[in-house]
Amino acid sequence: MFEREVLEVLESDLKKGLLLPTGQNPQGSAAESLLLTPRTYGLLIVDDEECVRSVLDLAMQQHGFVVWLASSGKEAIGLYRRHGQAIDMVLMDVRMPGLDGPQTLAALRQLNAQVRCCFMSGNLGSYTEWQLCNLGAIRVIRKPFHLAEITALLWGLASNAPFSPSSV
Repeated sequence: MFEREVLEVLESDLKKGLLLPTGQNPQGSAAESLLLTPRTYGLLIVDDEECVRSVLDLAMQQHGFVVWLASSGKEAIGLYRRHGQAIDMVLMDVRMPGLDGPQTLAALRQLNAQVRCCFMSGNLGSYTEWQLCNLGAIRVIRKPFHLAEITALLWGLASNAPFSPSSV
């Protein structure tokens, strides 16, 4: 039921032109887009729902992010081990099979104490927003959300990230 609601919101954003098919740029050519977006930010998206990962992947790439996708906490840890220097932000579901979001964030913090993470969830389970922020999350984003809002939020948060090799 919940996944259908998320897909309906994302489909609505697509129809409104907030999400365009790959390669289309509402501002003009690809070269103009690069001039408007001089820096690329790395984003690790962690969600056990393939449809959520796919739509976020497409939307975030179109808005200047380099994206890594993980379907589980374990996969996210492996990707962060390999690409952590290029990842500015982590966007992660709270409730997932195996390692949940907070457990995954704790493991990522062992790799990098400064990892920047936002949680997203339609159901926080036994966690509260306060607990998630206390564990190190920058924000807790409730599903369903609008792509334009989450893109602007993540772009703003990533742009305030300290300099890293991925900022060149």
